[in-house]
Amino acid sequence: MGFNMKIFRCFFIFLLLPLLLLPSIALNNDGVLLLSFKYSILSDPLSVLQSWNYDEETPCQWYGVSCNEIGMVTSLVLPNSQLLGSISEDIGHIQHLHHLDLSSNFFNGTLPSSIFNSTELQVLSLGGNVISGELPETIAGMASLQILNLSDNALARKIPQNLTLLQNLTVVSLRGNYFSGDVPSGFDSVELLDLSSNLLNGTLPLDFGGGNLGLLNLSYNKISGSISPEFADKVPHNATIDLSFNNLTGAIPESLVNQKMDSFYGNVDLCGKPLKNPCSIPSTLSTPPNMSQSISPAIAVIPKPIDSTPGGPNNNVQAQARRSLNPGTIAAIAVADLAGLSIIVMVILYVYQLKKRNGLHTQSTTSNLEKKPDVNPVSTLMPSSCSSCMKIKLVETSETASSDSELEEKNQDFNVSPAEAYQKGGKLVIVNEGNEQLELETLLKASAYVLGTSGSSIVYKAVLENGTAFAVRRIGDSSVARLKDFESQVRGIAKLKHPNLVKLVGFYWGNDEKLVIYDFVSNGSLGCSSYRRLPGPSSSLSSSSPCRLTLEARLKIAKGVGRGLAYIHEKKQVHGNIKPTKILLNSNMEPLISDLGLDRLVLARSTASRDGSLYPYQAPESLNNLKPSPKWDVYSFGMILLELLSGRVLSGRELGQWTVPAGSVGEEKNRAVRLADVAIRGEVEGREEAVLGCFRLGFSCASYVPHKRPSMKEAVRILDKMS
Repeated sequence: MGFNMKIFRCFFIFLLLPLLLLPSIALNNDGVLLLSFKYSILSDPLSVLQSWNYDEETPCQWYGVSCNEIGMVTSLVLPNSQLLGSISEDIGHIQHLHHLDLSSNFFNGTLPSSIFNSTELQVLSLGGNVISGELPETIAGMASLQILNLSDNALARKIPQNLTLLQNLTVVSLRGNYFSGDVPSGFDSVELLDLSSNLLNGTLPLDFGGGNLGLLNLSYNKISGSISPEFADKVPHNATIDLSFNNLTGAIPESLVNQKMDSFYGNVDLCGKPLKNPCSIPSTLSTPPNMSQSISPAIAVIPKPIDSTPGGPNNNVQAQARRSLNPGTIAAIAVADLAGLSIIVMVILYVYQLKKRNGLHTQSTTSNLEKKPDVNPVSTLMPSSCSSCMKIKLVETSETASSDSELEEKNQDFNVSPAEAYQKGGKLVIVNEGNEQLELETLLKASAYVLGTSGSSIVYKAVLENGTAFAVRRIGDSSVARLKDFESQVRGIAKLKHPNLVKLVGFYWGNDEKLVIYDFVSNGSLGCSSYRRLPGPSSSLSSSSPCRLTLEARLKIAKGVGRGLAYIHEKKQVHGNIKPTKILLNSNMEPLISDLGLDRLVLARSTASRDGSLYPYQAPESLNNLKPSPKWDVYSFGMILLELLSGRVLSGRELGQWTVPAGSVGEEKNRAVRLADVAIRGEVEGREEAVLGCFRLGFSCASYVPHKRPSMKEAVRILDKMS
């Protein structure tokens, strides 16, 4: 019986063995390699790899995978999949892989060495990750490579020269890394070459190659020296180049004058067309050789039309010609000169008399007006063809919520003269010491320029006759019906005084007109400052403003805004409408928070909660019309801090991705470096720890959960510690 049982067990195991081995036997080698790649992924929030398993013979039906007719993997395409982890070495062992696209994920670590042995790989796209290390010389083994995209990573050191040996290579994008050294030469087959936003610090190569080039972008590097004619001649006439924001000097070669002016911006010592900076002509004031020392230098520099060498064959002819001028000819020349001088003197005297006569006429007109007490002084300020005494001139729109047509309508709505409203019994109240000299009549005579619009109000720059400037906000509809209540609200706001708050000077109350008067801040708002990216089809630096803020300036602005908000919260107040256009910059680039308490004076329909331009700086919970909380301001501050560091407004997706663990402090630093604005990456180098701390603070402040946000006092303490 026991013997029969043993036989039965052996027979049963024999039957089960094929079933146990079936999954490992069924999947081909390429599938096993892809599963090894899957297991190296730390986070797959979109579950794009969920279908990858051992249940099939080939991986050809897996998401992102393509195969040839015999089931061999030829393509792995998983861009924008939010994958976090390192790239497995096994990827490089997929024998017939032609296309690998893992761009715009969160891959870190170094490039797998095996991938450079992929002789059949034609497209390698790993841009938009956090890959570090260097690009090895073994890249020369990728003989079939046509497209190489490693942009926006953290790769460093030199670009290998033998990259130019790849004869099939047509597109190279290494933008937004830390590559240094010289620009490689010999890109004969490449049609698109983008090496922008790196740390390249050599000179432009004379033997550049580039006969097939259609686009060359070397902007935002540290390339020095001149643009040699040899380099320029190698660039095809119909190609587009960008050499902006380097350290290039000298004249732009003639063969490049067809390029756009933007292509050469940011090179202070570069001159010639297409720039509006003409090259200086070398001085020739030195005395030429063989020139008599007795001749005046001013005469000596005039070139002579014929040979003046002593003993020359034409010397006697010249002397004879000079002697042949008779007295009559000399007299005629002298008379002509005197006649010309007389005409010039007569013109000068005529212009002088005309100006003098006009001045007397103006003075007479003014004195006549002063002698007529029955003439309304307000009406004398207004041109006969216009009902407004204010010369409205649109110079800058700091609020971008309104379209041009909307702004035009607002100008028409406000075309009624403020002076006409003052006639109806208005009152000017000064609430701040030091501005008592400001009177209603003085304000009436001020020239006014539109600075911006917001909701139902317009902000003017009012310049008094003595040159003093104020910012005047004209409120269309006020939520306060009585003068006493309005004054109480304004005085309450004016009591809040801090170096990072715009000072409220006073207000005007009229039946149809309400004005709030502030100190004028000269350097515009953060909303129109140069660190902000302009909208464009891509995130390349060609869409960045040319005059960018330094890292120190950005941190200075962040700390100033933080201190101002911390003071507001200390006084038990909430701003509730913090965004870049509410942060003004003075001549020292010190930030001042504006429009504190404005929501108390304006009707609810135009308050911050209804202002679409506040998004994405508005805390999510504020949309529920809850009581304003200091946490709202903390959220707005976090978004502005992140924008200062990254040079752009971060999306909700990016805010959520930061909560995914990075794996190690080093990898987290790489993520921070990856997010940093490429315009300040050179300054970030060596300060990664501080920048990482600032990013952590920004993401903490911009948390979707209010109680997880720090207080502004704590945020300021962290910022001070970082610097």
